[in-house]
Amino acid sequence: MPTPVTVARQCLTPEAAHALDEAVVVARRRGHAQTTSLHAVSAILSLPSSSLRDACARARNSTYSPRLQVKALELCLGVSLDRVSSTQLSDDPPVSNSLMAAIKRSQANQRRQPENYHLYHQVPQQSSISCVKVELQHLTLSILDDPVVSRVFGEAGFRSSEIKLAILRPFSQLLRYSRYRGPPVFLCNLTEYSGSRSPGFPFPGFPGYSPDGDGESRRIAEILVQSKGKNPLLVGVCAYDALRNFTEVIERRKDGILPQELSGLSVISIEKDVSKFLIEDFDIGFLNSKFRELSELVDRCSGPGLVVNFGDLKLLVDVNSSGDSISNVVKQLTRLMELYAGKVWLIGATGSYESYLKFV
Repeated sequence: MPTPVTVARQCLTPEAAHALDEAVVVARRRGHAQTTSLHAVSAILSLPSSSLRDACARARNSTYSPRLQVKALELCLGVSLDRVSSTQLSDDPPVSNSLMAAIKRSQANQRRQPENYHLYHQVPQQSSISCVKVELQHLTLSILDDPVVSRVFGEAGFRSSEIKLAILRPFSQLLRYSRYRGPPVFLCNLTEYSGSRSPGFPFPGFPGYSPDGDGESRRIAEILVQSKGKNPLLVGVCAYDALRNFTEVIERRKDGILPQELSGLSVISIEKDVSKFLIEDFDIGFLNSKFRELSELVDRCSGPGLVVNFGDLKLLVDVNSSGDSISNVVKQLTRLMELYAGKVWLIGATGSYESYLKFV
């Protein structure tokens, strides 16, 4: 049975609710009896800053330009919506079962996020559903699992799985030169819960938690030397401690932690310089000078390479920071990765998965 729009809106954050309202407008304008996942896709693509449209541009077939392939998607979407029979409506078209199922899948996914564990397990089980407000990104990812939506994307030359990866992938300017673009490194995985064993680092304050700085450092080092390695982004309640421990291991040349391939690895922190530029003076000359010094340091580096610690990811997603200033920092980091591919790693941390989602 379709769900009233007012009921569905209660499950959504303001941004996601706005997208749903736009989907309802599309359905009502076409005279459709229900608001479906296709209407939602049409609405999300039309948003001023559409993460879905941006993901389509990055996951496109290289044979065609982004504009042409997104235009093809809009055409296929329009044809599919034209096939739906029209009727006279007196009220807003209710939310279809398939779209409501996507909302519920999003709620389940968000409850499983590490930093949401406390929130959704403090409240009684029967009320935990109502406290989950689905974010637009999670809703978009769930809608892409709808078979009807997947078919439309396929007709336009896209794969839903590639679109989902593009939505989750950190923006390409910064990580374009990573050897592997994968998910972040979570350092706050749950210990045993409800009979399910989850390896990793349990939360402080929970049974079984024991800080292991050396173990965390070994895990990070293993990532750096993988054949499909990546620049680690540490996410979770112990991310900052893990980052500090790892940089201390490098600085003190601590034996038995780093693999042989990383023997002689160097590290430098640019967090204070980036913070000074973004928060205090916005002096582009200062930023350029610091990155020139960083390049000279890499040139002089005799070991396997240099780990550049940019610190707290929040600096790059802070709403109080100038967009142009953040863009300048990202361009400098990108240039560094391009010039010294294979000899420079980036590493940073954030205590909040929300900050990570803003970043991507």
